[in-house]
Amino acid sequence: MMSKNNKITRLLAATAVIGIIGTSAAACSNNDSSNQSKQSSVKKETKDKKSNTENTLKKSQIKLSQTEALNKFDEKYSDKEIKEINLKLDGNRYVYEIDGFDKSKEYEMTINARTGKEIKSSSEKLDLDEHLQKGLDLDKTISRKEASEIAEKEVKNSVAKEWDLKMEDGKAIWEVTVESGSTKHEVEIDASSKKVIRSEEEN
Repeated sequence: MMSKNNKITRLLAATAVIGIIGTSAAACSNNDSSNQSKQSSVKKETKDKKSNTENTLKKSQIKLSQTEALNKFDEKYSDKEIKEINLKLDGNRYVYEIDGFDKSKEYEMTINARTGKEIKSSSEKLDLDEHLQKGLDLDKTISRKEASEIAEKEVKNSVAKEWDLKMEDGKAIWEVTVESGSTKHEVEIDASSKKVIRSEEEN
């Protein structure tokens, strides 16, 4: 017959073994969770890099500089004030959309950023509240390249994708859309002082 002390000894030994098994299982579970988290992080990083590379390749289609686009606008609508210069993706191609005005009319032109060809143009009468508007002073605004650098610094691991230079409340503003993987951010920059006014994720 087993003594009381032997029973206690065996019981304690069994408890210790269960404790060791439980700790090992928990450690394995934690390691699995950690590995899954690392794999998920690596997959996201790979996806983000692929997306950023695709954006860079698309930007290589932009053969026409902003100055050249403005010259094309001026050939058709000479001596106009410039209200807005938008460089954006239209499907798989980049286009410039330039908006200008004089004392009586507003003029718009869309230009293929790769070929330099005019896609469309139009003009219409100014609204009464637009007669006192001011045009962009391009000599006092930072370049698209510099605006891109500021926006990409503001949003880590991002690539600038679309740009809009416009007059807003009497101030020249660069609105730069950047992408970090599948996430889009919009960064507003004072085109004179280079100060970031707003930065937020797009829904």
